Amino acid sequence: MRELTSFEMQNVSGAGFFDFVGSVVVGGMAGITAFGLNWAMSGGSTGGVLGAGIISGGIGLVVGAVVGMIDGTLYGAMNGWDATSAWFNQIVENQFDMGTKPITA
Repeated sequence: MRELTSFEMQNVSGAGFFDFVGSVVVGGMAGITAFGLNWAMSGGSTGGVLGAGIISGGIGLVVGAVVGMIDGTLYGAMNGWDATSAWFNQIVENQFDMGTKPITA
C-alpha cells in the first residue's frame, strides 16, 4: 500500500468541498466590503450642493454591496481558497491603512 500525496489526501477527505465553500463565503464578504465602500464613497462625492450626497452614497452602498457579493462569490468559486484569501487580506490591509487616498469621482 502506498502513501497518498497531499492532493490525493485532500480529495479523499472531502476538503475540496470545504475549500470551495470557504472561498465562496470569503469571496462574497470581501466583495461586499470592497465594492460597497468604494461605491458609497464615489456616490457620496457626487451629491453636489443640493445635499443629495447622502442619498447617492446610500444607493451606492447598497448597489455596490450587491454587485460585490455576486462578483466576490464568483471570484471565490473560480479561483479557489489561495487566491481568494490573498484578495481578502489585501482588502482588509487597505481598509485599515489610514494613509490610503479615498476614491473620488
